[in-house]
This record gives sequence, C-alpha cells and structure tokens, in this order.
Amino acid sequence: MIKTRTKVLIIDDNYSILEYLKTILSRYNFEIKTSRNGYEGLQDVAEFKPDIIFLDLMMPNIDGIQMLQLKKVLNDIKDIPVIVISANAGRNNVMAAMEAGADRVLSKPINIKQLKSTVDEVLGGSYFESNFSTTNEFSNGNVKDKECSILREKFGEFREDLQSAIKNRDSVSIKRIASLLKEYAKEFANTE
Repeated sequence: MIKTRTKVLIIDDNYSILEYLKTILSRYNFEIKTSRNGYEGLQDVAEFKPDIIFLDLMMPNIDGIQMLQLKKVLNDIKDIPVIVISANAGRNNVMAAMEAGADRVLSKPINIKQLKSTVDEVLGGSYFESNFSTTNEFSNGNVKDKECSILREKFGEFREDLQSAIKNRDSVSIKRIASLLKEYAKEFANTE
C-alpha cells in the first residue's frame, strides 16, 4: 500500500513566512501548496483539499477570521484543521481566532518544536518523526552535513536575487533575503 503524503496549505501574504514554513515542512515529506491571500487560499482549499491549513490572520481581501468563518459553513472543507500563525498572538486575537474556528494559534516568530508538536496533536500522529525517517534524502550520512548542504543550496537560490538587490541598493529585498536565510540557519541549528 502506497502511503500518501500529508497535504498542507499555507495561507499568508508574507513571502518569507510562506517560504520558511514550506522549507521546514518539505523536509518532512509533506505535500505543500501556498496561497498569498484569503481569496486565493479559499480557492486552494476547495481544489487542493489539504489535511491541514496554516493561516495568517492579517491578509488582503479576505482576512484569516473571515476565512475561518467561511470555512465553518462550507461542508466540503469545514472539518479541515486550521493552525493560525499570527504576529499578534495577544489574548484578544487568540480568542477571536479560536471562536472563529481555529484549532490552534501559534505566534510569529515560529518556534519549530512548538510547530511540530502542534501539528502532531492536531492531526493525531507523529508526522515529523515518521516522515523525516522515510525521506530518502536523509536516510544516509550525517544529518547535519545534509542540513548544511540544504542551507548552501538555499543560499544559491537567493544569490542572484541578493546580488541584484545589492547592485540596485534595494535595502528591502536585502533585508527580506537576509531574514529568510537567517531563519533557515536558525532552524538547522535547532534541529534535534
């Protein structure tokens, strides 16, 4: 019997968060789709039929609370668990998200251990241990060496963008890329 990959939909208007979550989860063999706003996310939920959704609260057009409210009344998607990830995880936002239908709320910046335990708890399994151990890329050799290799590869992906941003003195892009690479490095440094 072929084991299907767990499908994850990440809905966030912040590119760095999308890429960061995508990188972390893809290491554990999740099938991932990303959406940049609530309207796109709602369409992707219906088409992609994810097993779990990561949702930002503050987004253009349809925000996270509105999306949770819509999800509750749409029969095809109402039972999909949602983990809200928000930069503003104060008591009022947490309560509003939970009342609207979120299963859990995590704050940004994302704590990897908390993320893993929350996903396992919400989905009812050990998705990180079992998926990580079945990923062929990591089945042989030193895991730290593989992680460093991935980090070098990620840097290579951003090298051209970074060089262009430096040449054009685009401080916003430089900071975004640096922040993303820093988060990758921090994630690899904190692996168990």
